[in-house]
Amino acid sequence: MKVSIKDIAQALSLSKATVSWILSGQGPAKGFSDATIKRVKEYAESVNYRPNLLARSLSLGTTNTIGLIIPFIGDTFYAQLVQAIESEAARNKYVLIVCSSEGDGDKEYELVKMLRSKQVDGIVIAPTKISRKGVNLLLKDSLPFVLVDRYFPNVDTNYVIVNNSQCSYDLTYHLLKKGSRKIALITTDVHLFVMKQRIDGYRKALRDLEVSNDFELEIFVERQNYKADLIDKFDCLFDEVPDVDGFFFSTHYLALESIRYFISHKIDYHTRFNMGCFHETTALDILCPEMSISRMPIEEMGTQAIKILLENVNDKNFSHKGVVVNNQLTLR
Repeated sequence: MKVSIKDIAQALSLSKATVSWILSGQGPAKGFSDATIKRVKEYAESVNYRPNLLARSLSLGTTNTIGLIIPFIGDTFYAQLVQAIESEAARNKYVLIVCSSEGDGDKEYELVKMLRSKQVDGIVIAPTKISRKGVNLLLKDSLPFVLVDRYFPNVDTNYVIVNNSQCSYDLTYHLLKKGSRKIALITTDVHLFVMKQRIDGYRKALRDLEVSNDFELEIFVERQNYKADLIDKFDCLFDEVPDVDGFFFSTHYLALESIRYFISHKIDYHTRFNMGCFHETTALDILCPEMSISRMPIEEMGTQAIKILLENVNDKNFSHKGVVVNNQLTLR
């Protein structure tokens, strides 16, 4: 049988208000003695009392829960981002509800509606960009939210992103200074503004060092079918540009799949190419330790996202804030 505050109050001959204040942590502020506070807490524990969180949230107007929507929960980058955000949320005594949109705009919209119905205090979201329905709904409702990793430059929202253009520029510039002149760009999700920024950084480095921008070297891979599509694109690349001497991978999973191709085709990628990748995984460190990396500061992104969100939750007149962080460059 579930024990209520009323039951505890009757058993201890105290008022319901007294028990409620003590169990909600307000005992010292209300002036109750240490003995009374200890007595109430020990009795509550002995009868396995559990607070009614729904009633508490209705009373306080807050649930201490945050929704998080990411595109692909199986992606190592997003798995790490979830961990960073959850850690910062827990430090602020918030619980995280994690959802995956699978890159589907309609599913993202339904997830936003579901999280609203659960009365979360705010949402962190890495949007699909294919559809803005979910973000538009959040804007309409004035529910605090923060875009992370991806954003819409023409929409006034909170966001935390990395300096995609400059970080890509720095990495490509390094490969060029190492002597490569035919650096292939391997990219995907070109509908994303942040991915366009990475492409722009690559192109700008070529221009600044007066290296011809050969569009045959720009390989655009279909995200939903990237493993098979990458094989076809690489077959064409090595037929058309057999002397390609470098690679810039705009994301880590394309680098991993490219190495799979190199190994299966007995290509000595360790010595034949200069290579750089936007972000990394442990597997890349093992398979290609000589690859230069522009590492995304995941912990900082998670910390900043929660910090901005909670500022917005606590101040409804909060002005939207955009934060741009820099990657950590490891040049090899």
